[in-house]
Amino acid sequence: MKTTVEIKKMGINGEGIGYINRKIVFIKGALLNEEVEIDAKQYNNKNYYFGDLIRVIKPSPMRVKNPCHANKECMGCNLLHYAYPAQLKHKKDLIKESLKKYTELDRSQIKIDQIIGMNQKNGFLTQANLPIVDFKGKVTFGIYQRETKYLTVMTGCMKQHPLINQTLLQLEEVFNNHQCKTYNDKFRTGLRFIKLRVFQDKVQVIIITGKDGLKDEVVSDIKKLKQVNGLFMSINTSKYQDFESQGYKKIFGNTKEEFICDGKKYIMSVKTTLPDHLESFEIRNKIVKTMVKGSKKIISINCENGILEMNLDQEVVAIDEKKDNIESATYNAKLLGKENIKFVYGQPIKKMVTFAKKKVYDTVIIQGVNGISNELKDTLRLGKVQTVIYMNSSTSMLAKDLQELSKYYKVEEIKAVDSHMYQSYVTSIAKLTKK
Repeated sequence: MKTTVEIKKMGINGEGIGYINRKIVFIKGALLNEEVEIDAKQYNNKNYYFGDLIRVIKPSPMRVKNPCHANKECMGCNLLHYAYPAQLKHKKDLIKESLKKYTELDRSQIKIDQIIGMNQKNGFLTQANLPIVDFKGKVTFGIYQRETKYLTVMTGCMKQHPLINQTLLQLEEVFNNHQCKTYNDKFRTGLRFIKLRVFQDKVQVIIITGKDGLKDEVVSDIKKLKQVNGLFMSINTSKYQDFESQGYKKIFGNTKEEFICDGKKYIMSVKTTLPDHLESFEIRNKIVKTMVKGSKKIISINCENGILEMNLDQEVVAIDEKKDNIESATYNAKLLGKENIKFVYGQPIKKMVTFAKKKVYDTVIIQGVNGISNELKDTLRLGKVQTVIYMNSSTSMLAKDLQELSKYYKVEEIKAVDSHMYQSYVTSIAKLTKK
């Protein structure tokens, strides 16, 4: 059904939202206040429609030319056609809408700052994790569009660091020159996945293969790439994609790399978790440091590489389930002379309870990748923690967890950093105090 629709608001996935006979319609690519012509289809006889955008009749002043040639196929960045200031406003609106939808909080009593935007708009991703795929008869690197078989080749992504794109193109040439094959499930051979990490002007390469590994001549050619500082390999034929559990074999280069964050040097192993977007990571850490200024003893849950905690002056116990993170963090804390921090490997809730029995910790920092578990909520409810700092990149998950925590804590403020540029995600940092 072809019709004209006026966009009344933006959805959580960056789509425009309008109405047809009082029924909601979701339109990818449409922006707030635009008038658009669409082809609307009712979804499984539900009370809403999905609309394919035919043309924009009345464009928004915030509409900009999409700078990515592959955006329609990739669909990884749903806000690229939106002017950057409008993206930031949209993300603040997402936080407000999520609080309205999922909580009973008095939003007028919560200070929500403007989203902190990024200075670097291109080439900011210093990591890439990509499947190695066959495309038009040659080996390359790409991702498949969600729920389709459409492939987007990722050797020129505008968000990836230039060294990542350069290295991907060179590796593509190496693999094809030596007639390498992509992974075959039946024979369990071939190239499977690649991971690239940038350290200043050098690149660390990790390749996941089938049981045949890498040819000597392939390794020899990779070694000739000036920017490649280390090559690691993992033979993994498992159907599950948890490749780190089996470890990586060093083929050549450095086992550890120097990582610079906010002017300080850290030494990171090949399996240590690193931030994808360094600028937003540094800003987030400064926000947290300001929020805990009055704290004395802190427990940090899911501390990952521990850089945040190493920049705090209080007594800190930092816990993570990944052993490599704790080993790197402990090493760096010793290197920096940070005797106020103890890094602990293990299940965060159990370890937190153990330490809380020995001392009273007034603050808990939670990096809530998958939200806050009921067990952790109960631990906070029964404990003597006065301040909670909670971080999450999902506005809906953040709101749901804040609703639960608000039974015992007051939500004081929410600050947010544009950690996921051009996407409908934003890292929110909430400060809560005991009621």
